[in-house]
Amino acid sequence: MFAAGALVTVVTLVFMPEDRVVFGVLTFLGSAMLLTGVLEPLLKKIPPAAGLAVSAVLFALTYHLDERWLGFGGLRLALPDAWYANYFTAFFGFLPFDFYSTDYFALLPWLFLFWAGYFLHFCMGRQRMEPLRRSVCPALGWMGRHSLLLYLLHQPVIYGVLSAAAVLFA
Repeated sequence: MFAAGALVTVVTLVFMPEDRVVFGVLTFLGSAMLLTGVLEPLLKKIPPAAGLAVSAVLFALTYHLDERWLGFGGLRLALPDAWYANYFTAFFGFLPFDFYSTDYFALLPWLFLFWAGYFLHFCMGRQRMEPLRRSVCPALGWMGRHSLLLYLLHQPVIYGVLSAAAVLFA
């Protein structure tokens, strides 16, 4: 997943730098998966309901990092401008003023939402999730099993079709 995100970044930087994707959703998902895999022995020690609650609170608390503050509603803690320095800090959620990406999902706050889903799975239990595993439509099941490939191909295919239509109907 992380490699697919890196591929999207390279392709957009080379072919459409004005619409570049830096730290997009695939890069985030790959990073979250890798971190969760490394930290899973620790995460499994946390009771699922507590992990879900803490993850949800941390997500809400860090949701406005890109606006340079932590907090809920009117309770705000301004964060130092020094934390918002460069592309390295942007990966974590601390965007410098000159940062631009057409698709951007920082590690924070979204890692906490990812972990909320991780803990929710254990709160629900495998048996209650089983009906979601059954495919009610074979075509949708196939698309679900091949979603990364479809995600990577959908925009080039759409651009190709629209470009061909523009040439044909110009």
